[in-house]
Amino acid sequence: MHDELLLWCSERGAGSLDAFRDTYAWLEKGKQESSAPDWRIALYNLQVLGHTEVDWEARIWSVTPPVLTTLPNSGGHALLVGQRPLWLMQRLERLHEDPDADIAALAQSMVPLPPLRQAEGPSVRMVTLADPEDCRALCEALGIAFEDRAADQLALRLPRFQEMLTERGVQRGPGGIEPQKMSEGGSDIWTDVEGHGAPPLHGAYRYQRYNTHRYIYWIGMSGFIADKRTVMYAELARAKRWVLRYNPQRQELYVPKRMQLPHLHARAAVLRSGLLPQLTALNSQAAPDRQPNPEYKSYVKYVNIDEPFARQVAESLYQTLQLVS
Repeated sequence: MHDELLLWCSERGAGSLDAFRDTYAWLEKGKQESSAPDWRIALYNLQVLGHTEVDWEARIWSVTPPVLTTLPNSGGHALLVGQRPLWLMQRLERLHEDPDADIAALAQSMVPLPPLRQAEGPSVRMVTLADPEDCRALCEALGIAFEDRAADQLALRLPRFQEMLTERGVQRGPGGIEPQKMSEGGSDIWTDVEGHGAPPLHGAYRYQRYNTHRYIYWIGMSGFIADKRTVMYAELARAKRWVLRYNPQRQELYVPKRMQLPHLHARAAVLRSGLLPQLTALNSQAAPDRQPNPEYKSYVKYVNIDEPFARQVAESLYQTLQLVS
């Protein structure tokens, strides 16, 4: 179903969240996949995989241009990211038969691999490369972009949360109704607080809005409206709670399931493999959280993550990376 969804996005180009929701529901009903994720998760996964950009406040999405990018430490593989229109996929699958003789010749150094399916997103599409420069020339002939190690380039440019907090401006006065503050620990991440005005102390808050929540990080009387994950990591940094863990032997980065990375950081980590993060569990030694609740032992892992990359992600969020074995 997710491949068909990405094809629809690729041919449509852009649209409203309502149109995406309705299309997702129609595809889900046709496939009768009872285990399919909520449409918002499906769209977020497309965003993290680099296939779409989403403005959740304006309730619109758009597909990103197609890019072929090399994967670090992969033995000469490249990942197709972004738009997958039917014409492009059909041409990539028949490169050796292409009517353009130059493209057919360049195709000798690039072999498309079978789709690698994943549960909550479209299939991973990769090619093997004999010569990256031939691949660059082929992409130019096809009219798509070629980027060497896009994941590493993005990691170098990851915004710090100060930039992410100031992007949407400052809230003055009450943030909304039913305020909750991000807790220091325990089974609940958000706990109720009294009053409707701006809180007197620093911290991450959420407020009830019509059918959704608004997240604000308060510094005195100035409230910075941002997405949930940005607000949470701002508070984690303030409280010096180190939640990111890394296994150098397995080259895996572990992130708490309930405290997942902001979307640009998650996208950078995903582009190291093309795979969405997978649910995993760490033992008590590897995850010595203060909370007894077992949900805090539930993590997602990103694969093919070398240590310099993991430290770049952690440092951009003011996290001290915890090494585990």
